[in-house]
Amino acid sequence: MKKIASCFLALLAFGTAYGQSFLENVHLSVNNGFEGVYSKGDTVKVYAEVGKDTPAVMKIYQNGYFKEERQCLLPAGKNEVFCGAYDEATSLMFRLADPSHPSDSTTVGAIVAPEEFRPGFDEPADFQAFWKKQLKEMRKQKMKVKLTPVPIPGEDSLKFVCYDLEINCITARPVRGYLAMPRGARRHSLPIAINAHSAGKLTASYTKATVKKAVSLAGSGGGAIALDINAHGILNGQDNAYYETLQKELNGYSSWPITDHESYYFRGMFLRLVRALDYLCSRREWDGKRVLITGGSQGGAQSAALAGLDPRVRMVVVDVPAMWDVGGILAGRLSSWNKALEREGVDSPAREIVPYYDGANFMRHFTGQLVVNVGLIDTTCPPADVWAVYNVCPAASKVIYPCAWKGHSGKYSVPKEERKEMKAFMGRYLDDAINAYLK
Repeated sequence: MKKIASCFLALLAFGTAYGQSFLENVHLSVNNGFEGVYSKGDTVKVYAEVGKDTPAVMKIYQNGYFKEERQCLLPAGKNEVFCGAYDEATSLMFRLADPSHPSDSTTVGAIVAPEEFRPGFDEPADFQAFWKKQLKEMRKQKMKVKLTPVPIPGEDSLKFVCYDLEINCITARPVRGYLAMPRGARRHSLPIAINAHSAGKLTASYTKATVKKAVSLAGSGGGAIALDINAHGILNGQDNAYYETLQKELNGYSSWPITDHESYYFRGMFLRLVRALDYLCSRREWDGKRVLITGGSQGGAQSAALAGLDPRVRMVVVDVPAMWDVGGILAGRLSSWNKALEREGVDSPAREIVPYYDGANFMRHFTGQLVVNVGLIDTTCPPADVWAVYNVCPAASKVIYPCAWKGHSGKYSVPKEERKEMKAFMGRYLDDAINAYLK
């Protein structure tokens, strides 16, 4: 035992001395390749390919929860670091880290019998009645639309038009975003495409609506009426001071106390989507048939809400969608963001409220086409939760693309030189689906 300990310490000193990061030296993989999906009873094997001898700490997670920790001495070459089989639906994550620098790590995931996962919440009996009431109240208010032309940089200005869009709503803030479409579009010639944003700091570029994104979406397929909608109904194109002030005002909005059905923050976010679609469908350019919504993370939550609330939506394309199974904890799994029950307690008032905002219950009513990207090492929107929602969605056609190295927010647990290629590879699934639908 003393000899092993001495060897481990010697390797630890060596590993921190040669300068190469742990992630660059150690690459994890599973025995069935890129997707990491297994059937019940299959043998799950995890391999560590090591450039130089190194010590490591391996942590194993099951269904989002920490299960065990092991210390490893990894010689150069290919090492089998785990072997096991499961007879029930199970999500697994394996993380190898530098013992002296735990943040320097590599992770891989696997999932067993994902088709058997089901949401933690059943749909409330009055789910549809609740939302019909919300929409009825919203539509009582006469729609007032403000369109302000905005310049488009470069040659795109010859091909597209773009507007700063604002529409009143019964919510605290109006609908706001950028609306773009091809110049001179004919009557009934274009589909509708909506991009919904992920969560994050309001000062970050990815949380703001942009002309660039609206125009890019407007040019997808054969062209579209494209709306890059802001999740919070805030002004477009302002200076940083404006967004910094709002960041203080809305800081932690996803974890604000949940006290009743109609004051929950996401009610306004979801209603603004339907309000926006009501307007877009009134435009003469709409072909009267095709409506697509796409988004990642919180954008996936918004996509589910609009798809479940409005039957005009016929295509949903999402990446690591949030709020898909917020009741996962009730099924013995880590719930999806915003993890309301983990935060407030399974016996809190939130338990009676959040099912009305769960992507699972919205997607139970979507019968169009569905495309989903899911990451097997995503702890924000765990893969078992995403799959649970996917399984109960009665879509006419649906496909899910898993990746064993994919986490949240486009992060991949592979060396730097591979990340860009991996991200582009996975992103093509979504882009191809959007372009095909909008042709």
